[in-house]
Amino acid sequence: MPTYEYQCNSCGLRFEKQQGINDSPVSVCPECKGEVQRLISGGSGFIMKSAGVSMRDTAKSCSFEETGTTCCGAKQRCGQAPCGD
Repeated sequence: MPTYEYQCNSCGLRFEKQQGINDSPVSVCPECKGEVQRLISGGSGFIMKSAGVSMRDTAKSCSFEETGTTCCGAKQRCGQAPCGD
């Protein structure tokens, strides 16, 4: 369920509300009962879930010893996971 951000035109209160995509937008400020507008925000990232290969599995299959490069393509170990494993 998405979280929407609102700001009151009267008192300036900024608040968030979790709503379904088909729900009507909030129109009244919970503090002063003034008119609010929905803000355009950066949103959030998304998490991709899969039963497939994880990054840790990939790190094991592309080890420096096997391929001559790290997972990020470096010609030497970078010392940071997952390449530094």
